[in-house]
Parts: sequence; structure tokens; C-alpha cells
Amino acid sequence: MISSRIPAFRFLAPTAFALMTLVSACSNDTSLSARFTQSATAQAPGLVKLVGAGTSGSIARVHVVLFGPEPNLDLFGFRFGIGIGDPNLVRLIPESSYTQTTLTAGGGQTISVQVDDGSDPSLVKVTIAKQGGGAGNGIAAAATVVIELNFEVRGSGTTTLTLVGLGGNPPQALDSNNAPIGAVTFDAASAGISGVMTGGGY
Repeated sequence: MISSRIPAFRFLAPTAFALMTLVSACSNDTSLSARFTQSATAQAPGLVKLVGAGTSGSIARVHVVLFGPEPNLDLFGFRFGIGIGDPNLVRLIPESSYTQTTLTAGGGQTISVQVDDGSDPSLVKVTIAKQGGGAGNGIAAAATVVIELNFEVRGSGTTTLTLVGLGGNPPQALDSNNAPIGAVTFDAASAGISGVMTGGGY
């Protein structure tokens, strides 16, 4: 009797261990990834549009792009917002400095970049301007970066990012007289940003 029970115990123990390992493997290792989808609006000289610049985990890097060439513009500044459809799903990651390549500083000029989402998490306020007087600049390239921003997804789901105006005005590019530049238009269609959960479960 004793010898007949020993083989049965030795057979069941490894099986139970394997089952526990399988359950553990299937219930862990979930990860959240960001996905960005730009609008279907076709690029054209003078258009400002949200364009994806890559993702890393739950972070999506987004470029506000001005398409060119537009060599005769008198670009001196920008004033616009980015509306976040669901601020509980997506938030801006504040940075100590922001990348831009559209405005170029001439003699005696500096460039100020201000980004604010503190007062309203559903609206990222962007103000970029040359300081020190002088003239604005045109752009010779096919595309330049008005500003680079990083957004973090905080869960599964999809929402929108939309270029909007500030203070009752439409989104604006401004010349050296602080007047809106009619040749620069902003994409009215929304981009999409999603959080996708992968792994875990069976």
C-alpha cells in the first residue's frame, strides 16, 4: 500500500507546480502604451498641424508643425491652445524647456516659450514670441516645429487633441506688428490619442 502511493504523489506535485506557474505568468506583466493618430487633413504650405513624433511606453511625443516653404512670412510669434478631450485619460508632461525650430532669433532677439496647463488640465496654453524687436522670419523648409510636447496616457481609452484659440480669439500666428498672419492656418480637425493595455490575463 505504501509503495503504491509514492508514485502518485511524485506525479501530482510537478503538475501542481506547473499550474501555479502558468497562473502567475498569465496574471502579471501588463503594460500601457500610447498611440497617436494625426488628422486626415492634407499638409500644405502655411498649415499648422499636430503630428506624431514617436512614442515610448505611455508617452506620446507630439510636434505642432508648420508646413512650408513660406519664405516671405513675417513670423514673430504664436498664440494657441491644445484642447484635451478627456484630461483624466491624457495629461501634458511639463518640461523645463521646450523645443521649437520655426522662429529664428535675429540680432538682439531672443525667443520666449510659455506653456501652461495648470489652471485647466483640459487646455494646454502655448505662447511663443520673439523678444527684442526687429523683424520676423519666413521658413524655407518643408516643415518646422512650432513646439514639441509630450503627453502621457493614464489608462485604456481614446480621446482627442485639438488646436484651439485662446481668449476668444482663433489660434494665431503673429507678425512683428503683433497682427495675425492670414497665410498661416490651423488644422480644425482633431488628432487622436489612445492608451492601449497589453499583456496580462489569459
